[in-house]
Amino acid sequence: MMRLPNCVMIGFAVIVGELIASATVPVRSAFYGYMAFYGFMAGFLLLAASMILNDYFDREIDAINEPKRPIPAGVIKPTEAFSFSIILGAIGFWFANNSGIATLIIAIVSVIIMVLYNSSIKKTGLLGNALVSTNVAIPFVYGGFVVASPSWSLVIFSLLAFLASMGREIVKGIVDVSGDTAKGVRSVAATRGTAQAAKDGAGLFIAAVALSALPLLLTLVSYYYIPLVAICDIGFLLTAYSLLTNSSPKNAKRNKNYVLVWMTFGMLAFLIGVI
Repeated sequence: MMRLPNCVMIGFAVIVGELIASATVPVRSAFYGYMAFYGFMAGFLLLAASMILNDYFDREIDAINEPKRPIPAGVIKPTEAFSFSIILGAIGFWFANNSGIATLIIAIVSVIIMVLYNSSIKKTGLLGNALVSTNVAIPFVYGGFVVASPSWSLVIFSLLAFLASMGREIVKGIVDVSGDTAKGVRSVAATRGTAQAAKDGAGLFIAAVALSALPLLLTLVSYYYIPLVAICDIGFLLTAYSLLTNSSPKNAKRNKNYVLVWMTFGMLAFLIGVI
């Protein structure tokens, strides 16, 4: 239920944000050790809480789309899942508080977004996709505030993360179109068809590729940025092409997983490019 790979990725995203911001901020290595640990754990735990809360609110939809998930499969009771989410969220707030008031505020805003999305806004479609994508971008900004030095590099990368995640969320709607349609979730795929959802998702991936050139043009990164961002960009372009030529749920499910791989290469590209 926690989606461990996603939690690890978000925790790592906070550390990447810290390292990108700290490239121009001299601080003690011991400070970095503590802040990296606190940041990772805050991101990891708050996303885990979000994932479990999502399963709690989506249990009826999952009974159609993902009947093997713990709640619809009867492995865990809804009340148990909800309680576990609260516990993880509380511990996540404790770690956020240890990094300062700014990071605690960001964490609170992130959780508010999470609760609003899971409880009601998910059914609106694009607005729900935007909220999820905002929460994917927030960890990088959070990392900048951990070391008290948010930068333009972080702003650009956060926007890249938002675009890639927005595309992925729309593509996920293709995968979940049956359950979403049955439960009134107004995803692009449910309201305008899977072909249009594939076009919209592909368009956002292409926009992210175009934006990835901006850090080089603004000399915010070194040329070490190029090899890894090239892998990221080629991956997104291939994913876009695949979706445009085949908008089936099966192909969408495969490609939404690939997107996480391309985003990881993007994170590494920024990290190497600024350090």
